[in-house]
Amino acid sequence: MPRQKTIQPKPLYTFTTDNGIVAEVRDFATREIGRGLDKQFLYEELDWQVLLGLFDDLLSGNAFREARANAALTSNHAMERFLHDGGYEMDERTGRRHGKSIRQKYTQTRQIVGAVEYESWAVHSSP
Repeated sequence: MPRQKTIQPKPLYTFTTDNGIVAEVRDFATREIGRGLDKQFLYEELDWQVLLGLFDDLLSGNAFREARANAALTSNHAMERFLHDGGYEMDERTGRRHGKSIRQKYTQTRQIVGAVEYESWAVHSSP
């Protein structure tokens, strides 16, 4: 007897951009089902949780937290030590992979925020 066909859960909502790109918004309950996608989701989720914590540290106004976050963002090895000291149990190789991924997401996020701020200044010029 053949197995049942996997039915993908529907996204929370879908919208189309001006360029014709269809974007789907999903959460933990509506993520796509497939081989390896569960581990990939958990991997990405860990990266974003750590990155959000680093942004909180950078914007906290506390000199110690800011210095610790800046030190963690200097290299993949420093991020691996930051994760290990933070209680994440993983080997060095996995820690460095997460470090590389987190630092890439940090750079991309800063570029996006910079682009948005720049565009908003161009549209809303000062009087």
